[in-house]
Parts: sequence; structure tokens; C-alpha cells
Amino acid sequence: MTYAERDDWAQHYAEGKGWRRLGEREQQLLAEHTPAPEGGSRALDVGCGTGELAAYLAGAGYTVDAVDFADSAIARAREEHSGIEGVRWLQLDIERDDPGPLHEEGYDLITMRLAYAFFRDRGRIVHGLGERLREGGALVVITPTVENTAAERRGIALDEDEITVLGAGWETVERRDADGLAFLVLRGPCHLDTRAVEKRPTTGHALTGALAVVTDDAGRVLLGRSRLGMLELPGGKTTGAEDFAAAGVRELAEETGLVADPGDAHVVTMLVDDSHGVPRLTAVVRITAWTGTLTNAEADKFDRWEFVDLHALACAGEVFVPAALAIDSVWPGVIPNLPPVVSYPLAAERPPVPGEPAAAVRLRQTMTKTVIDGGWARSAPVRDALRTVPSHRFAPEVSLADAYDGGDRAVITRRDESGKAISSVSAAWLQADMIESLRLEPGAIVFEAGSGGYNAELIAHVAGPDGRVVSADIDPWVARRARAFLTEAGSGRVTLGSASA
Repeated sequence: MTYAERDDWAQHYAEGKGWRRLGEREQQLLAEHTPAPEGGSRALDVGCGTGELAAYLAGAGYTVDAVDFADSAIARAREEHSGIEGVRWLQLDIERDDPGPLHEEGYDLITMRLAYAFFRDRGRIVHGLGERLREGGALVVITPTVENTAAERRGIALDEDEITVLGAGWETVERRDADGLAFLVLRGPCHLDTRAVEKRPTTGHALTGALAVVTDDAGRVLLGRSRLGMLELPGGKTTGAEDFAAAGVRELAEETGLVADPGDAHVVTMLVDDSHGVPRLTAVVRITAWTGTLTNAEADKFDRWEFVDLHALACAGEVFVPAALAIDSVWPGVIPNLPPVVSYPLAAERPPVPGEPAAAVRLRQTMTKTVIDGGWARSAPVRDALRTVPSHRFAPEVSLADAYDGGDRAVITRRDESGKAISSVSAAWLQADMIESLRLEPGAIVFEAGSGGYNAELIAHVAGPDGRVVSADIDPWVARRARAFLTEAGSGRVTLGSASA
């Protein structure tokens, strides 16, 4: 049984089927490694099914949020454990839905029993759950292993490579056997500083290739974990007289099963560096639309493909150098400490690329309400701009919560050699107050000195379709970053330039 769709799981539970019962050995290990802290403790059970583990945790002293994306599973859990207190049953797709219903102050324990193998974006899910752990908390993953699973059912199990990847970045990983199941206890930040790495030396005299930058409907970038242990973008060498855009489209299909029209493939930057002394030319191909189902079409080269949050790229571990540089050309600043490269941005005409997680909409409305309640957004156009312009897409290196902080927090985007902040996305209330002070009329033409993208786009929204904003910055890197973000997420009514001192 290797269900992939929500409907399959809903039918599974509706038919009265379940999973392997929670064993005595599992209970012993939970009691030994994750006893409920005194003074109140909270647990999250991800993929709770019919609720057996959640009910056990409640009996052990935890207040539990039990989530599953199948409505029939939650219905059965409520019915079968109606007498259990301390459990909140939530129908929630942890991969795709807005996590707003989860406890904002985090959890002392997060469990995933017999569920991890079914997630598509495993790295993203584990990283996101790790960020919800309180200090001293633990993530417990209980999973079948390939070694102890029949060949026809190995889709529900993890091999040793996957278990190694699961534990990467945690301070401690303890593994125990629970009657044939791997019982894993992960503690400490799920964080690996990103490091751009090369592959082994090539035998060629020069290298040319194309890398495809693809995002999903939540704005996450597609990356593959290769058999070499690093993250890579879809891509590879050109063949014959093939152009770079066509190569990016072809490689995307061959490696991931996703299909793009060549008209939706735009060569946006050419990167020049070397690999072990061999000259290398890499074309960055931005794919703005695609169809198909994500698959691992070259299992001999990649363990899996998944969509990764941009703010998580600072702690993603090893990334292939050209992939890291290509990502930086689309979202400057999301990956720190990159090796030098000569970059030739191209004036490619391409449409904005939509995509944001459901939580961004909720957080943007909450931020706007905070600014309005503070008296900073007094007019309808400014209020509408705050509700509409996606702030997080102009600060992709931080979490959604930080991007939509409604208080005094600014997002620092650039520091000098001494660590002093020299560029930022200002707090939303400040930007709203400044724009209100301008008293803009529809069709206004505005010059902004000091760029970042977000404020310029807010002004463009207030000035309306007939308005225009020219924004410039003394720092070419800041101007390049703002131009890249406005191309991805802007209205097309902001012009960027660099200003000399």
C-alpha cells in the first residue's frame, strides 16, 4: 500500500482499515526518551490516522494536536477516542495547508509514526516541524525500513540513505529498534549551514550547461538530492546546436517528469566560473509555467526531488555550486557565502511568476490589521496595497512570520564588512506612514531613492495602473536584488536603476 492521494487515504479509513497497532516496545521507548515535561507539555502528532498514538500521548501527560489530511481518519479518531481528554483533532494537510491552526508557541514533542515515507517534500516538512520544536524538544519518527519490509511494500519504508538524510543537521540522533520499526529521536536545531560544493574534476576542456529554476504554486523552488549527497537544480549539458532554453526544458522532463513549453522558458542570466580549473558557462533558465506530476525519472542519479522553501536555503547543507549560483541570480541573498562568479543578467522579457503558500494570505491580512489598528494606514488605497502586495517575496531569506511581522521589526537584507546593517525592508507601519504622507493621486509618477522592491511596489499599487515608480540605489547589488524580485512578483510599473554617489 503506497497511497499518494488524499482521496485514497480517505477511502482507506472510511472502509474501516487502519495501520499497525501501537506496540508495547514503541510505548516503552516513548516513555524512556520523551517523557512529558512537568508544568505543561504539548505534542503534535503528524499523520495521526485513527488516533491511537495521540491518545497514548494524552494519557502520558501531553496536550496533543493530532493532524491528518483524511477527513475519514479524523472522524474515526474522534469516535474511537471520544472519552480521551487533552486531544485536539485537526484535519490538516501538513504539506499543503495553512498551518495556522497549529499551536503558535511550539511543541515539546512532535511525532510521525508510519507517515514519513508518504511525504513528497520530506526535507521541507522536517525542517518546518523542527522550527516548531521548543527548546529541548524532540522529533520522533517511527518508520518501517527497507530491510524489514517485503519488496512489494517498500514504498512505505525508508532505506539507510534516507534515514541518514533525515538525521542530517540535528544535534543528536538516537536510533532504536521497535519490533522491526526504526524508532528515531532527533533533537537540536535541524540546521546545516549551506555550503556550495563541486563534483569531482571533469576530463573536458570546457563545460556548458543549462539549469532550470522551477517553482510550485507556493513559490518553492524544485531541488533534487543527488546520489552524491548534494542538492541540485534540474539541468545538464547542451547537446549539438540545442539552445540553452531548450536544454533546460529537456533536462527538466528527463529528470523530473515535469513538462514545460519552450515559450515559458527564459534564459535570464549567464554565469561564468570554473570547475577545478576548467572554464564553465551556465545558463540560468527560469521556467514560468509547467505541467505534469513530479517523479524521480533518473533514480540512479537522484534520491528524490522536492520543492524547498526559499528561506530554508540558508540551512540546506551541501548545494552544487552552479545550482547555488543560479538560485542566487533569481533570488539574490537567499544563499550566503557563495564563491565568486561573473554574472551576465539578460534583459529577457518574461511574465511575473505567481505562487505563495496559504499562510502568506492569512499573515498578510493580520499584518495589515495591525498597521491599521495603529493608525498608520489611514486611506483605502494604502490599506489595499498592504493587503495585496506579497511582502515575503521581497524578503525570501526569512520565514513568513518574520516577513509579515506587524511590529517594529525590519528585515535586514545587507550588511557591510563590519556587520552593520546597510539595507533592509522597513517595518510595514513605517512604509504605510511614509506613503500616506505623500498623499499620492492616481497616475502619480514617483522617484524612490534607496531601493528594496517592496516599498516601490506598494507605491505603484497606490498610484494605480496609470502611475509609475522609478527606484534607484547606490548599491548595485541592492538594485539588482530589487529588480529580480520585482520581475518575479511585481506589477511591471516599477523601473529600477543604480545611482552613483
